[in-house]
Amino acid sequence: MLNTFLQFYVDHQWLALPLAMLSAVGVGILWMGWLTLMLTAFGQRLWLWGFAILLLPVPASQCFALRHPTMNPWANRLVMWGLLISLPMLVLTGWWAWVALTQPSPVP
Repeated sequence: MLNTFLQFYVDHQWLALPLAMLSAVGVGILWMGWLTLMLTAFGQRLWLWGFAILLLPVPASQCFALRHPTMNPWANRLVMWGLLISLPMLVLTGWWAWVALTQPSPVP
């Protein structure tokens, strides 16, 4: 399966490299949003939310951003935009994984 992933990435570099760079920018934006939302939660003494964002940043930060939209609106936008920018690479990697898992294994 790993060989299938690597072969597909090597054969389709024209698609994989720009999406990987875009995904890296998205993850950086997400990280800034996670950190800011975690500090906001701890600053407002919302300990459960702060620890949830610290331990499970992806689902907890989006839930916190949707639950408390007025607490730190620009950090909420950072998290949502970062996720949106990272999404194409995540979807494409998931699709490649599905294709690799559904192909029959080569017999040596």
